[in-house]
Amino acid sequence: MFARECLEIAPACEERMLGREGLPLLGEAGIFLTGLSELREHYLIQRNCPAFHILLISHSEGGVLLTEQGESPIPAGALVFLPAALPGGFRLDGDSWRISWILLDDVPRWHHLHRLGHGCRVSDEGESLHHLLQLMHREGSRSTLQPQLLSLLLALLDRVLRRETRGSSLDRLQHLQRLVEGRLDEPWTVARLASLLACSPPHLHRLCQQGFGMGPMAWLTGLRMAKARQLLLYTDWPLNELASRVGYSDGANFANRFRRLTGQTPGAFRRLGRKPVAMEV
Repeated sequence: MFARECLEIAPACEERMLGREGLPLLGEAGIFLTGLSELREHYLIQRNCPAFHILLISHSEGGVLLTEQGESPIPAGALVFLPAALPGGFRLDGDSWRISWILLDDVPRWHHLHRLGHGCRVSDEGESLHHLLQLMHREGSRSTLQPQLLSLLLALLDRVLRRETRGSSLDRLQHLQRLVEGRLDEPWTVARLASLLACSPPHLHRLCQQGFGMGPMAWLTGLRMAKARQLLLYTDWPLNELASRVGYSDGANFANRFRRLTGQTPGAFRRLGRKPVAMEV
């Protein structure tokens, strides 16, 4: 444990951030905040029980990883991972340090990351993540490209973090999730999902509880509702059309399920999500 927690960022540091407040789709995907940072003069973060998983991409030398085991220099081109609830941090050790970073909510989607512990390795995946984050920041929160960019980001995160976890059951579940996310309009059942993993329905239920923190049908409903929120915000499709795209037989059936899970009707969600944001002048 650190003797004290701190967040010290010198005024000379430049940071651009995009988070779930500006882009609600990020929150739906379990991403709290993303950032592109040019750090200068002084930068120190120490957390004893962080609420988020941190994935950091180091684009230059100049940073140090802080853990209970001591300090380790972070090389250029490194991917650094700090899991939620474990003491960890970073500091600037030089004139400047250029980084990109992603804070992941400690939610069922990312619970498997607890097994990783602290990690730091050089990887060419970091530049791909950085370029995608740059594009998302450049496009801004109102861009109609954001749903597609978010899908790319999640796919890349999935690939990067899967290599870290190296869990065969997790790999199979993540492969299943990618497949189902592309075919949400199909009439999925637990038996059919289990057949894709060559396992029994009870075994699939255990895998989903371990990997996602919920049963397979609750997980499937979550995927459908996440996609429905995207479509409500970024298309003008009528309710019946939208419902069919996410696997519901008609608009009324979808609307009832959406209201039970979110507390809002689809129409209210669409109107509130599209309200113009007041800008200070």
